[in-house]
Amino acid sequence: MTEKAVLERILLTRDDFFKVESEIRFHEHLRRYAAVRRFCYGRVLDFASGCGYGSFLLSANPDVECVVGIDKSHEAIDWAGKEFATPKTRFLCRDIEEVTENFDTLVSLEAIEHFADISLIPRLVERCRIDNVIVSYPNKKSTHFNSYHVHDFAAQEIVDLLPDHICYHLFTMGDVQFLLFTRKPGKAPSHLYRNLADLR
Repeated sequence: MTEKAVLERILLTRDDFFKVESEIRFHEHLRRYAAVRRFCYGRVLDFASGCGYGSFLLSANPDVECVVGIDKSHEAIDWAGKEFATPKTRFLCRDIEEVTENFDTLVSLEAIEHFADISLIPRLVERCRIDNVIVSYPNKKSTHFNSYHVHDFAAQEIVDLLPDHICYHLFTMGDVQFLLFTRKPGKAPSHLYRNLADLR
C-alpha cells in the first residue's frame, strides 16, 4: 500500500520543478506567437521582441514580407541578431518613440502592461501608419505579484486606445487575452462598427 502510494506521486526535486516550470513558460510563449502568426502580413513590427524567436516564428508566414524586432535590451538584441537574423528578420535596439518606419502589422505580446504610459502604443500605430494591430495582455490581475507589471487591463481599455481601428477578432489562451484590430475604412459610415467597439 505504501509503495503504491509513492509510485502514484511524482517525486520531483526543487531544481527539476523550476526547470519544468521554465520550459512550460517558454512553450506557452511560443504558442502565443504561433497563434497570431496567421493574422500577420506585409511589413511586421514585433514590439518588445526580446531574444528574437517570436519574430523568427512570425517570419515563416508567406504573407509576411519582413519582421523587424525592436527591444530596449542590448543583450536581447545581440542574441536575436546572432541566433535569429535571416533575410526576412532584423533586430534593432530602439526605444519605441524612435521607431518611425511604416509597417502593415504590429505584434505586441504581453508588453503593454509593462508601460506606465499606455499611449505609447496608439502613438506608435499612428506614427508608423499601422493598419493591422495585434495586442495581448494578462486577462487577470497580475500587478500584485509581478513587479514588472504596472497595469491590469480589461478588453475595453485596450479597445479605447485605438479609436480609429475596429476589433475584428479576440480570443484567450490560458490567462492571456488577444485582441486583433484593423483600421476602419475611411469611407465606411461609423454606424457599421457601433457594436464592435464595445466589448463589455
